[in-house]
Amino acid sequence: MKKILFVLFIVFAANLGCKKMDTGGGLCACSPVQTPPLLLVVKGANGVDMLNPATNGSFATANIKLYYQNGTTENPIQFDINQPFSVGNSATEKIEFYQLRSSRLLDLLSAENPPNIYLKLGNGTPRQLKATMVSGQKYKVEKLLVDNVEATAETGPVKKIVPNIFYFSL
Repeated sequence: MKKILFVLFIVFAANLGCKKMDTGGGLCACSPVQTPPLLLVVKGANGVDMLNPATNGSFATANIKLYYQNGTTENPIQFDINQPFSVGNSATEKIEFYQLRSSRLLDLLSAENPPNIYLKLGNGTPRQLKATMVSGQKYKVEKLLVDNVEATAETGPVKKIVPNIFYFSL
C-alpha cells in the first residue's frame, strides 16, 4: 500500500511541475516548449526557386541575413534552409521549393509588440516582415507582409501539417 501511495504522489508531483503553453490545451508531458516554424519560399520573377543551390543566382545561407532591430542594433534571427519535402501521399502532399525555416521568427512576429524584422537577400535592400495572427491562436499566421505586400499562403494539403508556409516573389 505504501508503494502505491508513493507512486501516486510522484505522478501527482510531476503533473504539478509541468509548464503548459497558452496554445489551446493538450497534454503537457513535461517536454520542452517549441515554437512551430514559419517557412518562407523565395521565388524569382519567373517563379524559379531562389533558395535552391542549383538555381543560377540563388541565395546561399551565407548571403541571407534575417534580423530584428533593437534601436540601431541588428540582432540576428536563427534560420535554416530546408530542402523540398513531402508528407503522406508524396504525389499531392509536397512542397517543391527550398524554404527558409525559423521558429524564432514566428516567436518574434507573434509577440504583442513585435520588433522591426528584416530579411536581406544578397546585396539587395532589406525587406521588412510583418504578420497578422489568427485571432485566439498565437502561432497561426493569418497574413504575412513582405515590404507591405502580402505573401501567398500555402493552400494545399501540406497546410494541415505545416500551417505557416508562405511564398513571395522578388
